Amino acid sequence: MRSTPNEASLRNLDESSQSTESLNHPREPHPSVGVLGRTPGAGKGSSASAGPLRILMLATVFNLSYRVLRCAHASGAEVFVLGNLGARGLRFSRHCRRFVLSDCVINGERDEALALEINCIARDFRITLVMPGDAPSTRAVIACRDLIEAECFPLPSLDRFDCLNNKWMFARICENLGIRYPATRLLPDAATLAREITTGGLEYPLVAKPLSRSGNGGVLILDGVDSENRLNTINYKPVLVQTLIPGDDIGASVYARAGKIEAYVAHWLRRKVYHTFHDERIYSDISKIIETLGVDGVYNFDMILSPDGSIWHLECNPRFYFKITLSMIAGINFVELGLPGATSNESKTIPDGVEVRFPEAVLASFLSDFCTRRDFAMAAYICSDPLPYLMENLNLTV
Repeated sequence: MRSTPNEASLRNLDESSQSTESLNHPREPHPSVGVLGRTPGAGKGSSASAGPLRILMLATVFNLSYRVLRCAHASGAEVFVLGNLGARGLRFSRHCRRFVLSDCVINGERDEALALEINCIARDFRITLVMPGDAPSTRAVIACRDLIEAECFPLPSLDRFDCLNNKWMFARICENLGIRYPATRLLPDAATLAREITTGGLEYPLVAKPLSRSGNGGVLILDGVDSENRLNTINYKPVLVQTLIPGDDIGASVYARAGKIEAYVAHWLRRKVYHTFHDERIYSDISKIIETLGVDGVYNFDMILSPDGSIWHLECNPRFYFKITLSMIAGINFVELGLPGATSNESKTIPDGVEVRFPEAVLASFLSDFCTRRDFAMAAYICSDPLPYLMENLNLTV
């Protein structure tokens, strides 16, 4: 029987407040997989009539939500968007069926007015499924899920989301499960961090981070150069501080159902090339976390691959992630996996070493390489909806 965390273990995670300097090593790895298949979505009944699946996506920002929109549309669904001003650029996408500017601030909190707005739109447009497009909207959908009449995309419970979305709590999970992560401390503010550095309590190089911002927001590298001015830029508290691990940024994404991984891919992105790979250690580590918490939905994990080959876990994003369209072009549509009516497809896998190249990377290697079918798929992805691509690259999305 699959183990799930009891209330005592969750309290231990929530109440943990001591820093740790020890490094934990992974246990024996589990066999890695590509895509294990899709399973039917679970939730409330749909009021939609026969025809294409109709999705209502909540959004607060453009860049990430646009990528989720494209994955949802690629599944054959019609996508309606309920968004704040930061997501209004989505209305220019030809794949957005309709954009509705919300009367509510979608800030991740439980909001009965927002739930009522969702329910009204769902009835008016015969919506089959409600899903989020970014971090604040993910928490908002979870917090309002019991008030939403339509079915919702598979998501974790609110306590699991908050636990995984908090970098300090994620470090505690790694410690408890024997997963390697950088030496980590939680300090009350930037002044305390400066004092620790001055008195020798912390040694360079260091990385300072907020607990739950996304997209590297607020991340600060401290290497002893111009430290005072850099510390003055920290506008958040508390401050998470980790030893800087040299190496390459890598990641892995999973779709989970009731604590079981049903789809998995490890990947990196460098010089406009998205590359998939397999590493049994990564799958083993992530499967421990997913199974222990018994969660549903899509999760992305950020890691460092150090020069000696060791893997260090940094954080988990319990939501859709920025490279999700690249994963789709490579072979896994993580949005489609959670839609109603999705069925098992055991033959669908991503081989090791699949590459998806942006046009810039294709042009850079034009004289020495041939275009692949995924190069053409990437070009088609951009050309089918060029205005949002230009808006993002010209910084016109805010």
